[in-house]
Amino acid sequence: MRAMLKGHFRQAAAILLEWAIRISPLDARVWGLAMQGELNQVEGAWAALMWALGGAGVLLRRALASALIPSRRGQGALLDGGLFEKKVSLRGAALGAGLACLLGAMLFFAAPPFRQALRISLTPWYSMLQGKSGAFQPGLGALARQARRSGDAEGLAFCAIRMKSNDASARLAAEAVALDRSLLWVYAVVAAQHPQLPEISSWLSELQHGDPQNAVIPLLAAEHASMSSTVFGTVTGKQTQRGPAWEGLMATAFRSEKFDDYLDRLEQLDRRVVVRYRFYEPEAMVAEGEIVPASALEHAQEFGSSRIGLGNSFEAKGNWNGAREEYWSVARFGQLIDSQARTDLERRTGAALQAMAYLPLQASYEKKGAKAEAGLFGYLTAKFESTGAGRAGGGDSTFGEETWRRNATVLTVSGLFASLFSGVLAIAVSIVIAAGVRGARRALLSPRPAATPTAIIVAFTSAVGLLLSCATLYLTYRPYWYIFQHAILNGDTSHTGDLRNFLAATLTLPTVASGRAVSLSVSVYFWTGLILIAFTGLILSLLRFFRERAAARESPLAVTFCW
Repeated sequence: MRAMLKGHFRQAAAILLEWAIRISPLDARVWGLAMQGELNQVEGAWAALMWALGGAGVLLRRALASALIPSRRGQGALLDGGLFEKKVSLRGAALGAGLACLLGAMLFFAAPPFRQALRISLTPWYSMLQGKSGAFQPGLGALARQARRSGDAEGLAFCAIRMKSNDASARLAAEAVALDRSLLWVYAVVAAQHPQLPEISSWLSELQHGDPQNAVIPLLAAEHASMSSTVFGTVTGKQTQRGPAWEGLMATAFRSEKFDDYLDRLEQLDRRVVVRYRFYEPEAMVAEGEIVPASALEHAQEFGSSRIGLGNSFEAKGNWNGAREEYWSVARFGQLIDSQARTDLERRTGAALQAMAYLPLQASYEKKGAKAEAGLFGYLTAKFESTGAGRAGGGDSTFGEETWRRNATVLTVSGLFASLFSGVLAIAVSIVIAAGVRGARRALLSPRPAATPTAIIVAFTSAVGLLLSCATLYLTYRPYWYIFQHAILNGDTSHTGDLRNFLAATLTLPTVASGRAVSLSVSVYFWTGLILIAFTGLILSLLRFFRERAAARESPLAVTFCW
């Protein structure tokens, strides 16, 4: 057995060294043959194998160096039956490199994050070219038709929440609730996203009877009352933001026992419907905006301020119990929101209401000489003022506004460039193929085929640009793809605020952006274009340099590098 292994080792060493000699250039082949001759004199099978490995490594490095950097006389590119036996031309090298870049770009299509990123990046450009509005949602329309045919109430509710058309959203919501009354909460979500719907009054009335202790319902009704002449379906004349109906609804909200914004039900609905229909479109899955509008929470703070003012008036009249009751009503509502909040906007509102109420409570107990209670409320005031200071934000965000705006712009620009490079590449390749066919037909009449250096340069540059654009699309969108997957598979919504903001930014083209977005988008466009122009110029300069160098070395006998 041991002798058999030694024989196998020596046989492997001989084959390896022979293979290395066959692919080596001519000027290194003599050295390789000498190494092969010494192999029989090496004692020991293992030592012979190591000898062959060392020699093969040297010959392989020499072959690669000869292929990449041919000698002045060109003999490094002529290997006489070896791996590199054909002449190397700059045209062939450019076409080969371009083909490799094209294959690399095509490999990205095997990755789901890239396919999703490409579709998202091209959506705003397609809508702009087709003259479509933001309500153009063919995917959701197809899903709604499929859900209607199968009588799936959850599928209809999913589409109703995300339809941007007022009529379509209201119609789908009514169909979903008619099929399944447990989806009555969908009315609240649709009402928050489409406040102009005439059905909102009747919807809110149904919600009030179905979920009477939920503070979200009177908050939405108060918001609707400030913009509508109807409250719960009853005509009461034109209401103002400070009218009796509005104040009554806000008082009802402050007396409620729970604060349910239905976000947990919405997330569960998303996960079931997306998996059921394999509807992996994150821009449609992530609901835009908040279920409880920011204006409604701001008005809740204003109503709380009015209650604090009422308590101050009671205190001035010596009615300490009445004053503290008003203060506590505001603090209790802030605690209710803070304890059951699902968004950063709601948490900030709850903290702001508590800070607003604890401050007069602190002053009230100080006037009464209750130092312990005054110290406690002073601590609570400082704590919640730092949490709820300023205007409430617009949603959870970990990466920051500048990051998701920049990434959205880069994704949109990369998708556009990928499309442009694909079109230019197709045209250039067609020209090269057509020129090759004509050159083959004139081969007997012309000493060399018709050259198409410009088309080859354009094809090579476009292939490189396509590869870079695809890589940029993939790397930019990959973190957001993982956020989407975690939200669907694991219910992890800790970063969906960043995904929502990012997707909303991709739908806003730089030409219609405003404020800070314009400056950021223009900056990204400028530097992206400048880098691409510089890179293209560099490639063209290198190709021209090698072409002129090859032309200077041409001889009547052989042309190693030619166009």
